[in-house]
Amino acid sequence: MVNYQSLQPTDLQRVSSLFKVLGHPKRLQLLYLLMQNRMTVSQLSAALDWEQSAVSHQLQLLKRRKLVTATRQGKNIIYQLTSPQIMALIADAIEGHKLPE
Repeated sequence: MVNYQSLQPTDLQRVSSLFKVLGHPKRLQLLYLLMQNRMTVSQLSAALDWEQSAVSHQLQLLKRRKLVTATRQGKNIIYQLTSPQIMALIADAIEGHKLPE
């Protein structure tokens, strides 16, 4: 359990930054697909029906926040989630806090 009185401003800034990244529906879709399987930009682009440049841009933002990693396999770069806890956080938000439309 976190002692909220001992939180530092830098801790709160990091959490705020994480939530900003997670606050974009397209990035959430990418994370959901990567939760299912490791994928290339081409595979993600086809699955989401997005331009590859848009997928690449979103992946770079997720990579900078260390939510995904990239591994080269021959000519392909394979993306995968770094932390299943992120998806647990998202699933909790969806299930536990259904928002009215």
